[in-house]
Amino acid sequence: MRNAHLAVLLMLAGASAATAADVPLAAGQLMELQQAGQAPLVLDVRHADEYRDGHIPGALNIPVEQLSGRAGALGVPRDREIVVYCVSGLRAARAQETLQALGYSHVRVLDGSLNAWRQQKLPLVREAAADSGPL
Repeated sequence: MRNAHLAVLLMLAGASAATAADVPLAAGQLMELQQAGQAPLVLDVRHADEYRDGHIPGALNIPVEQLSGRAGALGVPRDREIVVYCVSGLRAARAQETLQALGYSHVRVLDGSLNAWRQQKLPLVREAAADSGPL
C-alpha cells in the first residue's frame, strides 16, 4: 500500500513538472524573447485570410484543421518549444493537443492569444490579399 502511494505521488510530481514548463506564455514575454533572438517557433493556427489580415511577426501559418497532416511543415525537432495562437485561444488549445499527440513535447499556448497581443498594441504583420480581379 505504501509503495502504491509513493508511485502515485511520483507520477503526479512528474505530471506537474511536465505541464509546468508548458504553461501559457504571456504576449509580453514572447515579444521579449523575439527581441532577444530567443523566440520559440510561433504557430498561427487561424485560416489564411485571418493570417494575412494581421499576424505576429515570424509566425508560421498552418490552420488547426490541417495541422495533423502538415505537422512536418513545422521543420523543427519534436522537443523544440512551440507557441501556438489563434484569436481567442480555442483553436490554439486544439492545436496544442494535436501537436502533443504527434509527439511534440514543449507546446505552449499564447496566453490570451491574438486578442491579448492586440490589447497590448504589440506589432502585427499585414499582408496584401492576392489580387482576384480579371487579368
